[in-house]
Amino acid sequence: MKSSDHRSAGEEGSALVIAIFSLLLLATMGIALLYLADSDVKMNQAGLRAKKAFFLAEAGLEEGRKALRASNLASSNPTALGDELVVAAGSGGVIQADPTTIAPVWNSAGQVTGFTGYGNDVPLKALTSFGGGWYASFLTNDPVDGITNKVDSNDRVMITAIGAGADRSVEVVQSIVEIAQIPALPAVVTMLGPTPAAFDGGTSNSKTFNGNDCEGAAGYNKINGLHMPTVGTVGAAAQAFVQANSAGPTFKSGSYTGANTIDDSSSLADPRWTVSMNPLWNDCGYLQGMAQQVKNSADYVCTPSSPCSHWGSSTISTVTYVDGDINVPQGKGLLWVTGEATINGSTDWEGVIFVVGKGAFVRAGGGSGNTYGGIVLANIAGADATWGTGDDCTGGSGGFLGTSFTTNGGGNHDTVYCTDAINLSRSGLPLVTRDFRQR
Repeated sequence: MKSSDHRSAGEEGSALVIAIFSLLLLATMGIALLYLADSDVKMNQAGLRAKKAFFLAEAGLEEGRKALRASNLASSNPTALGDELVVAAGSGGVIQADPTTIAPVWNSAGQVTGFTGYGNDVPLKALTSFGGGWYASFLTNDPVDGITNKVDSNDRVMITAIGAGADRSVEVVQSIVEIAQIPALPAVVTMLGPTPAAFDGGTSNSKTFNGNDCEGAAGYNKINGLHMPTVGTVGAAAQAFVQANSAGPTFKSGSYTGANTIDDSSSLADPRWTVSMNPLWNDCGYLQGMAQQVKNSADYVCTPSSPCSHWGSSTISTVTYVDGDINVPQGKGLLWVTGEATINGSTDWEGVIFVVGKGAFVRAGGGSGNTYGGIVLANIAGADATWGTGDDCTGGSGGFLGTSFTTNGGGNHDTVYCTDAINLSRSGLPLVTRDFRQR
């Protein structure tokens, strides 16, 4: 029997149409996918350009912050920022930097040759090339004072930084910064927390606790008439304890001597003293945060297993953080000790000493050294007496346990309150960023 092909010409035509349509559909899908991929690449490249400009602007912000701190430390008043605003205003005497008008100037090769929109202002960081891009930063006052105001009333200013890439990407960022605030020390020796575990000023009356501002401290400016308590405590019971154990050394402040110079600094009930302790000193969480801030910004971090050797070259603005016990060498600056701090009778220290953690201070051995500044003690290390463990700021009274200040040996070591040395040592802390925004 003979076979035959029953497919018609119409059927063959339909198959051809379907095949062509399928090819068109696949081609369209391919083109769409290629377009999407190309768009995605372009979007990623645009995102990378924006990120690069942002990172350049951030670099300008940090460089500006460092430059501002350096100029502040070198100024006649490192505890405020008004001098720096005057410098920023430049020859015109008016702050003109405006974040809405600051812009890069490009040449025909796509390179930044400068920035405009800041008038005659002196940049914190002038045009700087970095990683194929450019940045600069400028100083104004903060919005509270008014950005063009050259008078700083709150120790806060604003830094504006601009970053630009070779691809003409631009980002502007701003931060409000302030000088790190540490409350005024209420006494020559401040013993925070409940009744101290021990207080022994020594048996020699040649050892002196002196509340007269910077008395005998050569090179420091004293505040005439200022006299502070020799020992500041928290609560009447703590005050009475220290007074009962104050026989031996010489205590003097203004016209007062002996136990009369020892104050309950948490109260204004004593008419001899008109300044009370800042409440932050009684906030254990605040002290924890301050300890971390000091450690993060310290010029030197020391441990018993990795001791520091910079002491002889330290300056009044040097910040040193000691995690553990230490026998304090001669030096200067802000010193933070989390363990037990021992200072020899012949040792000189200029600046503020924080013994915050274990809260134990020992003045040992003979000699005729001086401590110019002030000492703050707080035992907030918990029952294990080890800073940095889980029981910090637990137990006791509000997280505070009793501190310890003991003296042994002869000599005539003087511990003198000195506002200038305290402030200058605090000035070594970096400017703190309080607010940040990307414009």
